[in-house]
Amino acid sequence: MERVIQERYELLDLLGRGGMGEVWAAKDRQLDRSVAVKLLRSRNAGEDLTRLEQRFEREAQLTARMGHPGVPTVHETGRHEGDTLFIAMELVDGRTLSAQLKEHGPFSLALAATVAAQTADVLAHAHRIGVIHRDLKPSNLMLTGSGTVKVLDFGIAAAREPDPGQPRLTGTNEMPGTPGFISPEQGEGRPATSRSDLYALGCVLYEITTGQPPLTVPPGASPFVLILKHITDKPRPAAELRPELPDAFADLIMRLLAKDPAERPSTREVHAVAREWMTQLPPPAPSPPPRHVPIDDPGPRSPAPLAQQARRLMDQGEYTMAVDLLHQHLRRHPGDAPDIASLSLTLSEILLAGENFTRAYDGYFTLGSALRKSRPATDRDVLACRAGAARCLSELGRTPEALHEFEALLPVQQHVFGPMDRTVLDTRYEIAALTARGGQIQPARDQLTGLLADQQRVLPVGDERLTRTKGLLARLDQFLRST
Repeated sequence: MERVIQERYELLDLLGRGGMGEVWAAKDRQLDRSVAVKLLRSRNAGEDLTRLEQRFEREAQLTARMGHPGVPTVHETGRHEGDTLFIAMELVDGRTLSAQLKEHGPFSLALAATVAAQTADVLAHAHRIGVIHRDLKPSNLMLTGSGTVKVLDFGIAAAREPDPGQPRLTGTNEMPGTPGFISPEQGEGRPATSRSDLYALGCVLYEITTGQPPLTVPPGASPFVLILKHITDKPRPAAELRPELPDAFADLIMRLLAKDPAERPSTREVHAVAREWMTQLPPPAPSPPPRHVPIDDPGPRSPAPLAQQARRLMDQGEYTMAVDLLHQHLRRHPGDAPDIASLSLTLSEILLAGENFTRAYDGYFTLGSALRKSRPATDRDVLACRAGAARCLSELGRTPEALHEFEALLPVQQHVFGPMDRTVLDTRYEIAALTARGGQIQPARDQLTGLLADQQRVLPVGDERLTRTKGLLARLDQFLRST
């Protein structure tokens, strides 16, 4: 095989083979970076090469369309020497859940909850833009060293509302997906929906928590026997196989496996339940709600027509549309950011308070990137964007990344606001809470002890920040006494 694609991507190591191609670790010679390159595999007898190529190209389009930190970034697609299709994308440094399960056995509760929360967030984003994965399984979920879950392989994903004239990507009698993870409605030949992805997520969570799939068949049995079992049979309760699972989490898994799609919990509920168990410690009290300018307050300057349009959308509750409007403008005209920074911050804060963490993160990140082109690193709006983005990473379960962001932010905040400012104290609390979530209990307790002393010097008695710090300290002490 040719070892260099398009005179740019040098193939180094074969990472795996799948139903549609090979995946290689490669070096991008032009930008001197590591990438993954997926190649359409050679044609086998009886295969429809045209349909395979259409599916391969569709994977590239849908993956690129996602634009989510939980999905690998697509760098380039193309055809090499006339007959080889390729996708160059982000090289994910991690292990699939199936490999992790095989090597270490059932996941800890905290890790399973992290997988549940982050995967649900990716699915929620995909479903919002009309994409259904249709083949979610442990081998298509990768866990990085920093604790981020990446959803892979959109090769058979489908758009709920395909473009006019879009070709059929599966054969007449071909059922997309993997038998052990296909929802009952797919098994019956009905179209996959967003709730079908949730059923597959339930299968994944069942397997990584109990160590075995929810339903099995004898070796050598036809895949259709397993599909039939998913249509008709009820799995053994996860709590019977893993008695130490909290009732709420075990119940969530079994409700995801409901035969009736309408009875399955939403991605929002999956995220809400999983968040409670992303650390073995009891969850800390929530942070104070973000303060933002009321949306009907035009501020000190007259809003531009763009801001007026965004405010009208906000008044109608169309926050996502307002965010998209501002994002498009910021990307095209970063110099106009000062006129709409306050409004964009307000939108992100509303989304954060409403637990729409992915959209809030996008808002903070986009505005922050635009502002940094014309403002110094010490600008207060820039700092607000950094703090908001870090909060979103924390809520999404991306603990190491959130901790890194807050630790980098703290010295700048101390320089700008002073060491005893409430914003600085809030960041110190977030650092301690994330340190505890990462398992460093004694260092987190030491951080909280110093924070509490400083808070008591500047905050009034009864302030919610004092209550929050004392509550987490008590939980850490309880944990230390029990170990």
